[in-house]
Amino acid sequence: MTLPENSGPGPEGGATIGEVAQAYRGCRERITEIVRGLDDRQARVAVPACPDWTVHDVIAHLSGNLADAVAGRLEGAGTNGRTAEQVAARRAQSLAEVIREWNEHALVVEPLMDGAGEIARQGVADAVSHEHDIRGALGVPGARDCDAVRMGLAFAAERLVESAAARSVSLLVRTRDGWDLGPDDAEVVVTGKPFELLRAITGRRSVEQLRKLQWKGDCEIAIPAFWWGPLHPAEKPIAE
Repeated sequence: MTLPENSGPGPEGGATIGEVAQAYRGCRERITEIVRGLDDRQARVAVPACPDWTVHDVIAHLSGNLADAVAGRLEGAGTNGRTAEQVAARRAQSLAEVIREWNEHALVVEPLMDGAGEIARQGVADAVSHEHDIRGALGVPGARDCDAVRMGLAFAAERLVESAAARSVSLLVRTRDGWDLGPDDAEVVVTGKPFELLRAITGRRSVEQLRKLQWKGDCEIAIPAFWWGPLHPAEKPIAE
């Protein structure tokens, strides 16, 4: 994330907090509250939506993202290699230490997110996806209609539509409340609640589960598009 200059004075003379920063902050505050008080055993609970990661690892990655942004370590951002480095660098730290680092860096990054463009919206998509990964691992569902879910879906759906187009398939993502993301004349349409669509597009559903979504047109020509960037459908069904 390239940090812009101060985006303007806020009500108390600081940087203005816009919708992107608010969405990210909401994820951070909810995750912090969810994991507050977890002991070491609970922090090492496996996260089904992130194979090979624990709750601690997921938060280490989130904290690492902001640490990298503050330090200007942008090359390789979002790649499997970089995320693995973030997790490994914090594995010996306590969960409380990782949370503290994340929240401290957020004071620098969040006020600048609305001026950072698409990479900040990608950050929201990543944070809200991991919020629900953690919720699933700990059995504490909630916040499925929050602003970050819709913002994350907007980012992820655009990537999915682009991935489909690269495979010569026109795809429209449609929410049940009538929000269309993609070409109006698409040959394939997938419809669902924003939360379910976000989870499907960001690799939290198996191919079997993708086929069970509400489709208009041939889903089989669209499903390969769910392999985009570093993401791909889950190997096993994920129940939430």
